[in-house]
Amino acid sequence: MPKLSIFPSSLSTSRSFTSVLSRDNLKQYAIDCGALKRERKFSMPDYILSSLSLMSKSIEKSEFTLCSVHNAYFKFCRKAGKELISNKCIHKQLQSENTLKVIKNMLSELMTASFGKSFLKKIKKFISGDLKSLLIKLGVDDIILVDGTEIDLSYSCADNFECKGKGRPHTDGTPPRPGLKLHIAFSLLKQSFVYVEITEAVGSERNSVLVDRFKNSLIICDRGYVDEELEQRINESGILYLIRGKLSTAATIDKAFGDDGKTIPEFKGKRVNKLPSHTCADLNVTFDSGHKSRVIVRYNVNCSDDDKRSILRTNIPRNRLGAKQIYLLYRLRWAVELFNKANKRSNCLKSINSANENIILIFILLSLAVSVIKTFTGLKCIIGNGLEWISMLKLHKQNECFETLFKALLYRKLSTVYQIFKELLDDIVLLCQRTKPSNRDAVKLKDLPTLVWQIINQPNPSAKIA
Repeated sequence: MPKLSIFPSSLSTSRSFTSVLSRDNLKQYAIDCGALKRERKFSMPDYILSSLSLMSKSIEKSEFTLCSVHNAYFKFCRKAGKELISNKCIHKQLQSENTLKVIKNMLSELMTASFGKSFLKKIKKFISGDLKSLLIKLGVDDIILVDGTEIDLSYSCADNFECKGKGRPHTDGTPPRPGLKLHIAFSLLKQSFVYVEITEAVGSERNSVLVDRFKNSLIICDRGYVDEELEQRINESGILYLIRGKLSTAATIDKAFGDDGKTIPEFKGKRVNKLPSHTCADLNVTFDSGHKSRVIVRYNVNCSDDDKRSILRTNIPRNRLGAKQIYLLYRLRWAVELFNKANKRSNCLKSINSANENIILIFILLSLAVSVIKTFTGLKCIIGNGLEWISMLKLHKQNECFETLFKALLYRKLSTVYQIFKELLDDIVLLCQRTKPSNRDAVKLKDLPTLVWQIINQPNPSAKIA
């Protein structure tokens, strides 16, 4: 399938998300995209809003069907005294490229409206002091976590569009389950995505790290993104990277430092993959291609067998963060995995029961729209109440609260919507405040504030090394 990329709108906007989701604005999208050429019985704005209302709840896979979405729309039509239309007519509208374009444009502008420049300035003012300190130490404005998450499709999808799944054929000869992959660039500052690319499940991860989209940032990726060419592109762009490497990393050591900041001369000239398994060292290396990098080799006896040894590749200068700090820094990637988990559990980020590419993509984008609105609401609570952190996982679970908001967009006047949103903010402050982590989570650093504090307060013996 062709790659589908979702970016913030290139047009600056002073709109609120409520105005983006107003009936008049959604209707204008439909007209501009060619999805509405004359008045029809089918109302696209009402269908979008009723779908968002339904998808703001956590729905089991078996219950997330086109029939359930259509019924939500029919329920609104009955209350509004509007004439009902057949499922076939709705399917025909959803299969249109123009309808997909409407949803894509809506999501792009929603991202811009929710995380505009003025709002970001407010976020930076109220974020945790530890997170501010970390950004200052790194010399960046944001930390971007790049990750891919897969969505399984029905086997019938493979007959209609390119959606090859990962893995080998099954023992009975059947191919792997078809699937799509969402390549998500997640902002630690915004607690939301700055772009999403959708490909078939076997789509290359490295090609979805869009370096030109970032300025003065640190990009953190897992080992699926290891690529010397990518690292060189990032270097040339003037931003930072931290990528988990493979244990088979073959490079020649130019300099080696221990955890105490002292040199380890006996490692010079050796290959990284030939070092003793229990090695903990901070290395300057040269790859066979001539590419130079900083490589952190760690051994942690407390991890499972597969994770005891780790290799991290980075261009973060030693005088900014030491080896132990970088080892902890990589664990921030857990935040994007938690984000993907929340979207799948609470925002219907899953495939709907259709074999049509456009219909599947439409509902994926609608799910992401729900996620943007929930995250924006959480950040509004932080700014409005002087909080440093709220639990984003708890936030995405507040399905009843957000269902009320979406229903208000569907049924109520704008003044009433604003009042309901204000009440929602009060509820979120009460329901989503961060609780003290358990001893287990604190020890395992499964708590974002605790992890950031640890990174900041970890001594750096290499601080004076240029």
